[in-house]
Amino acid sequence: MTDSTQLFPPFAEEMLPGGGHRSFVLKRGQLLRLTDLRGGANVSLTLLNANEKTERLNLPDSLKCQHTAKLTSGHCLYSDMGRVLAAITADTCGWG
Repeated sequence: MTDSTQLFPPFAEEMLPGGGHRSFVLKRGQLLRLTDLRGGANVSLTLLNANEKTERLNLPDSLKCQHTAKLTSGHCLYSDMGRVLAAITADTCGWG
């Protein structure tokens, strides 16, 4: 099995300080890798459909439609209109 995190090189790499923020357009096939260098970090994520700005990430629906209580490798992140906005290709942290 191929490691999906190696299929697509990152288009940018940067370090954000605590409380920092960043926004960008993530295109189909691009990879977003989040790395916690020291442990204990928390990330807030907002996903919007670039072509339909009113369509946004809906985590309750993402959980319910996949019959799971936690999102990890192999799960998708769904919009409030039932479309896949992103997929989780790898998870080295997990929820235990």
